[in-house]
Amino acid sequence: MSIEIGLPTLLGILLLPAVTFALAYSWIVTHLSRSLISPYSKADVVKRFNAAIVDGLVVITLCLPYWMASSPLYLAASAGYLLLRDAIGGQSIGKLLFGLVAINLMTGRAASISQSARRNALLLLPGANLFAIFLEARTIATDPLGQRLGDRLAHTQVVEGAGARDLVKSLQDWLLNLGRGLGPAPGGRRRVPGRIDRAA
Repeated sequence: MSIEIGLPTLLGILLLPAVTFALAYSWIVTHLSRSLISPYSKADVVKRFNAAIVDGLVVITLCLPYWMASSPLYLAASAGYLLLRDAIGGQSIGKLLFGLVAINLMTGRAASISQSARRNALLLLPGANLFAIFLEARTIATDPLGQRLGDRLAHTQVVEGAGARDLVKSLQDWLLNLGRGLGPAPGGRRRVPGRIDRAA
């Protein structure tokens, strides 16, 4: 026996938490959550929005097979990525590409798995997540430290850090230095200091 939910019922189920969240958001940000004092400056807002777009594209890409083949595995993978995207070194794919890191303000280290889950949980609430995207973006732009509600709940802040370009540059420099150390000196044979060449 299957239960079918009509479109008006589904919209009602999603609309109620969305409207409730939208109405309560400002009050929650100003009264229930607290911004921590941070020695770090606010990360570039454009970089954060670009990183969020990349992460959104990853989530949509993971959802496509679910929409096409109705495989719940892909839906779970996209939800897992969205929730835990900052758990590896404080960087999602988008943050890595744009040189951003989510850090724990209490320790100064990269965000942990639990902090990643706390800072991104709002984006998984059905209905409320649609409003959360816009409300959180507005908070990122207006907050002096760029802390959205998820950051305040997890005690994190997104800061500028090493990105993919920095990693590629470091790898290039390392390979160049390695090549210089292994290769012969330009111009043929190496001369040993204090030794006279007696080539006839």
